[in-house]
Amino acid sequence: MSTAKDIYNFSAIQKRGNTESITPHKVAVVLLVREFCLLKVKARPERLMDEGNFYSVKPSHRRDFCMLILKLIQGPDLELKVFKKLLTEGRYSLLPSLYRSFENELLEIYKKGVGSILDLISSVGRLMLEPSVMMPIVNKSSVIGLYLRRIILHFEKLSFSQVVSVYQVFKEYCQGAFSGRLTAESIDSSVSCQTTFDTPVTPLGTKGPRANFEDISLKDIGSMNSVYWSRRQAELFIAQQASLMQNNETAALSPSRLQEQIRKLLQTNPDYAEAHYLSYLNCARVNEFCGAVDSLFHCFDRNTNTNDSKTNNQDEKNRGFRFAALNLTILYAHFGYRKEALSALKEAIMLAQEANDNICLQHALAWLYNLSDENKDILIARSIAKSSDLSLSYLTSLGIQSFAQYAAVTAGKPSLVFELLMKSDVLNYQHSIIDLIANSYAQKAGLWCLYGKTEMTLISSQLLLHLNMSHPAQGVQSYSGEGTCLAVCNVINFLTEQGEYNVATLLLDFARENFPHEPISHAWIFSEQILTFTRAMHTGKWQEAEQAVSQLEAVNKWESRLRRAELLVARGDLPTASRWLSHVLEQPLLTSDFDEPRSCPALKVRALILAAELQPPATALSLLSQAATSAQVHYLSYQSAIIALHLANLQLQMALPSLALKLIDEALPVVVAHGGCYDQARGLLLHAKCKIASAASKPPSAREAILNNALQQLHKAQNGFFKIEAYSRMKDVVYLKALLYNELGYVSERKKCALQFRQLDEQYPTKVATTLLTRL
Repeated sequence: MSTAKDIYNFSAIQKRGNTESITPHKVAVVLLVREFCLLKVKARPERLMDEGNFYSVKPSHRRDFCMLILKLIQGPDLELKVFKKLLTEGRYSLLPSLYRSFENELLEIYKKGVGSILDLISSVGRLMLEPSVMMPIVNKSSVIGLYLRRIILHFEKLSFSQVVSVYQVFKEYCQGAFSGRLTAESIDSSVSCQTTFDTPVTPLGTKGPRANFEDISLKDIGSMNSVYWSRRQAELFIAQQASLMQNNETAALSPSRLQEQIRKLLQTNPDYAEAHYLSYLNCARVNEFCGAVDSLFHCFDRNTNTNDSKTNNQDEKNRGFRFAALNLTILYAHFGYRKEALSALKEAIMLAQEANDNICLQHALAWLYNLSDENKDILIARSIAKSSDLSLSYLTSLGIQSFAQYAAVTAGKPSLVFELLMKSDVLNYQHSIIDLIANSYAQKAGLWCLYGKTEMTLISSQLLLHLNMSHPAQGVQSYSGEGTCLAVCNVINFLTEQGEYNVATLLLDFARENFPHEPISHAWIFSEQILTFTRAMHTGKWQEAEQAVSQLEAVNKWESRLRRAELLVARGDLPTASRWLSHVLEQPLLTSDFDEPRSCPALKVRALILAAELQPPATALSLLSQAATSAQVHYLSYQSAIIALHLANLQLQMALPSLALKLIDEALPVVVAHGGCYDQARGLLLHAKCKIASAASKPPSAREAILNNALQQLHKAQNGFFKIEAYSRMKDVVYLKALLYNELGYVSERKKCALQFRQLDEQYPTKVATTLLTRL
């Protein structure tokens, strides 16, 4: 019954949770410290301090021992088997006799009883006393000294019956690890401990001496039945895992193992609200809505009630309520519930206005312009100005990046967009905001891709991937967040366009391994389906392409619809393709659906180009003119070049090859510089067609030179189609080359082309000649 009352008695829970406990693990740590200090005493020569170096213990031994003790102090309690494994696996270069003396002393304590624990505590206290000649072995102000003093202080508060209980628990703690040695022979007091200081403990494992302690501690802790977490250990664990989840998710514990650790942590710290918040973050990264809501409510219920005391005023309690509403907004937004998120956000704004909390208001405003589409530019500008006045550097930089993205979509000048990002970079580097530094590089890469500068996209992505963003002061050893994933995906998309499918697949495996959870995983899922779709379209595998389009629907609705229309055009189902294109063309640029990817100008321009292919020349010319206008307004240089090629193709069909050549000469350099192999090969093929058509009115000598030049371009186009496995388009080129060789009288070359065409047609049977002169 008392336990049930404690659920609502948070003050009692908090008081009980802050009590320090003497556990067998802490006794073992204290014993290990004492044994090392005794070995150091034996290593001291009989001379004074001013005679120089009087330690024969190697610096590597002292350094590794200090790092080991630091990890043992900061981490949760370990079973004795795990403790011993840590000492003997060679992860740390320790004194060779340290483990033997430590093990023997554990057995002595087990044999002698309660008095041995009392002797251990008293002997540890003497380590910090300053002798007459030499300095104390352990400094009182050091990390180890503070830890020992805290243990001594809490041990002295124990009654004798409590000390007996400590010994009984310690006895059970040792039984599992020493079950084979707890005999009269193994506890012989004549066990000798020979001390040497030259060679380290022989490693039993395969890992090096500088391996991370987390590898063993987190793995073995997960298999323990009961683990004691002190308040300080819990704070460190939660801070480390929260930082890793944000900056390098693969280095954090897996969701299932982390949830198990949180459950064990709450057994010894039931009032710790931050543990419930870490559980909320863990549930959110695997999209578990019920668990995330439950953990968030538990977190702020405990925060509000534990802070409700005489020393805290009403404003401090209200602060918990308004930030609870703000976090609920973030939760709903993460899961795509826009209406519920706006309702919670209004409540947070109302509470913040009542308390005149400007910081909470600015965080709420940042989410308001993310959830709203009306007056978005005004909201972002106000957020930037007010955040700058309040010295909220993170929100200021984030607002600048959001404004740059909004300006790019709404036809802002590229010079203005990149100037905004430069201001964001200044703030990021001044205040070491690592995640926004990475996002800035990723955003620049996305903007260059929008403007059609593919090479610049690749350069920005590679700069991010080669950037050293470690920040030891913030606990960030290596950053691997959303920006890194986007940079990897940009490289994958580039390799896909260049026909490097095998290398792109290797990078996809890297992204899948390092970014397994949503929403970051949506980026590489998108790239994976684009790779599958592109390769299937080139090779004519319609079923695989359709499957990729269906899977793409889950991460990008509008791109999936456009690709489906492209697939239907390739299969010849023009009416159905027209209906899918109408869905894309009718969608506004700034959709109000927060849970769906937004349509962008480049997507609409591509839809207009594809729609033009379904229409007769007159209607197609109108659609291409509309696409050209939109591309010019939004500074889409690459799409403008593609539109020019399509216009040239229409002029070729209308028997205007000279005008078509002028357009191609202007657009082709842009396509060759920034386009993929497929677009480059199509441009070269069209250029060759226009040259052949324009050579009809030339004299025979000039015509022969033009046709030979066209053959060279056709050869380059054929190599491009072959690289990307577009064998059906390759047959177009081979067929046209055979016609030219026949006209020029190159019989042997014509026969080679005919044989090659026959082989391709047997492997990839499609109709080619009927669309040869009209296909771009």
